[in-house]
Amino acid sequence: DPAQPITIILDGPNYLRWSSAMTSFLKGRKLWRIVTGDKPAPIKRPDETDDSFADRLEDWDSANHRILTWFTNTSVPSVNMHFSRFDLAKEAWDFLASRYTSADLAHQYQLVSTLNRLRQESGQSIDEFHSQMSYYWGLLAVSEPKWHSLSELISEETRRISITSQQSPFIIATTSSAPPHRSDNSRRPHCTHCHRFRHTVKTCYAIVDRPPGKSTGIKNAAATTTAPSDTESSSQIHQLSTADLEALLNQVMSRTGSSAMYATSGNT
Repeated sequence: DPAQPITIILDGPNYLRWSSAMTSFLKGRKLWRIVTGDKPAPIKRPDETDDSFADRLEDWDSANHRILTWFTNTSVPSVNMHFSRFDLAKEAWDFLASRYTSADLAHQYQLVSTLNRLRQESGQSIDEFHSQMSYYWGLLAVSEPKWHSLSELISEETRRISITSQQSPFIIATTSSAPPHRSDNSRRPHCTHCHRFRHTVKTCYAIVDRPPGKSTGIKNAAATTTAPSDTESSSQIHQLSTADLEALLNQVMSRTGSSAMYATSGNT
């Protein structure tokens, strides 16, 4: 049939068989060079008349669109619907090759698995089985991964890792570079006797009598110690020296001893 020169209908997965049959047919019609681009549209020669050039251009354009028609008539609608945007048979051929020539590792693995499971069926001749195997070996041959594309992906991955590693120290430095907040104790009253804040030596309860209603002993010390906020307490701890801590400990121990002696004498 001139309108459908080959019996194989291109549906996508059978592209290798279709392209092989179509190539053989076009070579037999001496039209293959139009598809490869080796025989482009003619250009008018300086000594050529307009009519002669028009005839040559018409012949070439007729062959070009005849090939496009064959591509359309030997493919399913989901494939040939793309041909309407092409004016050259070469453009349509290149489109099919880029669309249906798979070069990914997943497809290659699928083909290898299919070949591994392939067995000669009962009643199938050796020639038929060999042709079936050759078909899958051909698909496997054209599915070799494009290593230049793979190397580009590896380079991009390395670049992203490098950028991430360069940004990480900057982020850490930014979050940790802010100085810790410390309260200003220079203006707060400070007792030189008990080394506490919020009163002076003149009003220190360790020296002067305690006003009525004020608790005594360890409870007052605990209340006085826990009264400041968390920020004030942390500031006091940082400003107390070893001698200050020893003096505070002795003071607490002396008060604890007095309370213990009082409790013992009361029990006896």
